[in-house]
Order: sequence, then structure tokens, then C-alpha cells
Amino acid sequence: MKTIYILIFSIVMLSCQKEKTSLPIEENSIAISSQLKTDKLQNFEFVLKKDTLISGKEGTKVWITKDLFENYTNGKITFELKEFYSKEDMILNGLSTVTDKDELLESSGMFYINFKEGDKQLKIKKGKSYDVTIPNKPLAESNIYYNNNDSIFSWELSENKIHTEISDIVRNLEYFKSGKWKYENIPDKFKKRVAIDSLEIVKKRDSLKYLKIINEDNKKSIEALIESNSEWAIVLEDQNLTKEEEIVRHNFYENQNQIYSFTSDKLGWINIDKILAYEVEKEITYKNTNQDLKYFSFNLIYQNNQSLLNYNLGQFDTYLNKTKIIGKIKVVVYANSGNKIMFDSFYIDKNSKSEFDLNFKEITLDKLNQELISN
Repeated sequence: MKTIYILIFSIVMLSCQKEKTSLPIEENSIAISSQLKTDKLQNFEFVLKKDTLISGKEGTKVWITKDLFENYTNGKITFELKEFYSKEDMILNGLSTVTDKDELLESSGMFYINFKEGDKQLKIKKGKSYDVTIPNKPLAESNIYYNNNDSIFSWELSENKIHTEISDIVRNLEYFKSGKWKYENIPDKFKKRVAIDSLEIVKKRDSLKYLKIINEDNKKSIEALIESNSEWAIVLEDQNLTKEEEIVRHNFYENQNQIYSFTSDKLGWINIDKILAYEVEKEITYKNTNQDLKYFSFNLIYQNNQSLLNYNLGQFDTYLNKTKIIGKIKVVVYANSGNKIMFDSFYIDKNSKSEFDLNFKEITLDKLNQELISN
């Protein structure tokens, strides 16, 4: 009989380990949210004796000058970095894409940056900044936004601009014409940093200058050359390049806008976003009849965009939310009742009804995770 008890106990323990089925009893849905979060914190420790470059796991690079901080006393610095480039990470960590002016955003990436010396918060000197390079091309018309709150994400527009590095084709042409390249052999020696919101203007302006130099006696319209997108092919001419060098040069021009960076004089949460135009704004009413649930997490997940909204609410019978709608939005609402997780999910779009009766069902933590990140 003793053997049977041990066997039954073992079967129960194994079945419990397959999936997280319940939570410690807590008063609100924060218990659920905290267990959904992914551990994104990276700590780097160093003494700042010289300009320092630190790279995050997901490709964020932070360049720190040795004179960046006003209250640094030559001790060990702890650099805290969190990177959120995937939509799944943003959802599970309860992040939102909305400005302090209630504008809907679409994100190209969020991250958290902070520096401490021991227990002391480091402060950036007036007039100083650090440089951040991001691993992916941001969405067109993106800007830098800041947020100084760890729990309520309402982003404030920054004056900082995103830059990319491109070849300075005019200086490089002059370099090739001078003949110095034969001795130095440095391809694309000169580069320059350009704000991405000015990139197309700068490229066209530089191309015009370039074409004026190499086509002084050519009667063909420079504007026609630009419109036919032939300027990059012309860049490859008259430079005595081998076929292999031409391929390298062509690939460079095709991919020259792959390095994107910005400077910042602020610490904390940073978001690279564009304002997202929406189709319609609708007032959506949610009704709740389950009085056993007291605290709720509302998640609005835009299916075709890197956009999401997260709201934490107390007990309610009726909740009205003015929702900016573009495409299809998945709504996931969860709460806990004792040690049980309760949820409901459905979709809304511009043609959907404007009133929903919430029908809460029990779910496991693992399945709630999948419900949030799946389409």
C-alpha cells in the first residue's frame, strides 16, 4: 500500500511540473503580469577610464565617453540595459505605444538605459550625451521618445534625431580624382552622419553635386538621371575598379543606410516610434458581471502593426475606452480569482460592435502567455 501512495504522489508531482496551473494568492493582477514578464535586464560592470563601447545581446551598442558623468568618482559603474525589439517581448512586459498626447505609436524598438556607481545614481553632465546604435532599420518617420515611469508608459517626444551613416560621395569622388587612392587604397574613405528625416534630401543633393562634377560636358539632364535612379550606377564609373571591387561598392551603396544611431542626454526608458495613422476612433464598452474579480489587465494588441496598449483597472461593472482602430485588434483581458487566472479574448475592428460582455474563463499561466502573443 505504501508503494501505491508513493506512485500516486509521483504521478501528481510530474503532472504539476508540465505546466504552471496556478499562482500564489495575491490581491491583484500584478501577480500575473510579473510572472509573464521576460527577464531582459543585462548588467555590465566597468571602471570608466576611457571612452567605452558596450554591446547588448540584441545588438544595441552604447558609446560612453570618459567625461560623460558629473558625479562619477572613478569607482565601478553598473550599466543596466534592457532591450525590447520583438513584439512578443513588448506584450509580455506590459509595454504600451501611446504618447503623452494620446497619439498612437508604432515601435521600432524600446530599451532601458541606466548607470550607477555603487548605490549612487549617475547624472549626465550638462552638454554631454552618449551615443546609441540600434541593430535594425527604424520605421519611416520615426522619432525618439522618453518615459520616466516603470509602470505607466506614456511617451514624450524628444528633440533628439535618429541618424544614419552614408558615404560622402562628393568627397570620395574628389579623393579618387586626386589620385591619392592609388597609394592609400581606402575605399569609401569619407562618410558622414545624416538625420534620417533628411536622408533622401541629402542623398539627392549629394548626387546632384556628384553628377555635376562627372558630367560637366554632358548635356543630358541631371534631374532625369536622378529620376531614373541611375546615380548609384554612375558612382561606380571612372574609378578603375575591378569587377570584385565594383560588387563590393554596389553592395555598400545598396546597404549604406543600415547603421542607425542617435545621441541622448537622458537615462531611463527610450522608444523609437512613429505616429500611426488610424482608420477610426470608436468608443468601446466592456461589461463585467463577475464581482469576484477586482483587478484587471486590459491588453489591446494591433495585429498588423508593432503597436500595443496596456491598461490596469480596478473593479468595474462598465468600462468605456476610446480606441484608435487600424486593421484588426486582439483584446485580451485577464484577472485572478484567488489562485486562479481568469481571462477573455476577442477581436475588434472598425466594423465590429461597440459593446462587449466579458465572459471570463479559467486559464493557465502558460496558455495565457500564448494567448497574448499569438494572432
